Amino acid sequence: MDVRKTAREIGLFETAINLSFVINSEEVIQKVGASMPLPDENIADMVGKTAEWLLSFGKSKYMFFMPEIALIEEIIRRGKDNTEIIIAVPCDLDQEAKERLRNNLPHGDKVAILEEPYFPQSFYPSNGLMVISGYIGGNRPMVLADSYRMVEHYGSFLGKTVFVPYTELDTATRYDDWMEISRQRISAEWRWKI
Repeated sequence: MDVRKTAREIGLFETAINLSFVINSEEVIQKVGASMPLPDENIADMVGKTAEWLLSFGKSKYMFFMPEIALIEEIIRRGKDNTEIIIAVPCDLDQEAKERLRNNLPHGDKVAILEEPYFPQSFYPSNGLMVISGYIGGNRPMVLADSYRMVEHYGSFLGKTVFVPYTELDTATRYDDWMEISRQRISAEWRWKI
């Protein structure tokens, strides 16, 4: 199982929830733990709290740099009727993966896919919020390479850009294909440990 490929299609939070059921398996610890941080066992409980935090910004449009299916479902469930979700997908994501992503999206017209490098219409600082997901490693925000590229590409947005980690590590552990993003790109971040 290529866990980064899976995360690219369903999001880090959904992947982490699925992994939390087998987190005590030695095979999972060796295979998955070599490419990304293992999630906390209570990740499913944290999704609702993270969604509430995102909704507390009072925006109507949320643009995700990863298809965070678990968070998106919670935002739609808890949000207002005018809540819209935009998922920016990398331009190099293959067509088959894009189709699987479309099939995994919550049904209805509240979720749209936007292919990089395009910018969403009617997305302004007053109504929009950009959401970056990754992990915290020793107080360093870490993201996959696709997300890093999109953070740079959409960096001209003058509104809020928030960071939501699916887990926090006390040490500054860095995994292959993960990159640190500058805190200057982040307006606020969700923290597990306070």
